[in-house]
Amino acid sequence: MRRFIVGIAGLTFMMATYCAAQSPKTFTGEITDEHLNCVQTPMKGPDGIKQKDACVLYWAHFVTPPSKYVLHDAATKTIHQLDDQDKVQPYVGAKVLITGTETDKTIKVSDIKVDENAYKSNPRS
Repeated sequence: MRRFIVGIAGLTFMMATYCAAQSPKTFTGEITDEHLNCVQTPMKGPDGIKQKDACVLYWAHFVTPPSKYVLHDAATKTIHQLDDQDKVQPYVGAKVLITGTETDKTIKVSDIKVDENAYKSNPRS
């Protein structure tokens, strides 16, 4: 009986740990291309493209193979893959707050919004 109780307690602890790891979290950063061509100085894009969002869209749509959108956090130098490319496309080149769960450096996006605080101190050009 004692083994049974210890086993149940261990299983309960493992399930609690798993559930806590899957709780939604907020991630900050900028939506850019997976090769970070558009966050470099100078940007790596074709002649004539000067805006960051146009650069990211170029790499995502006009290059073979196309680049995927990622969340790049310049402060921590972290790159997160994003599961729903269509959901994040309207935010290309923007600093955003993404709410979701992370598994193996991929965020399952549940909500995304522009990071208003980032633009108050440093407006997007």
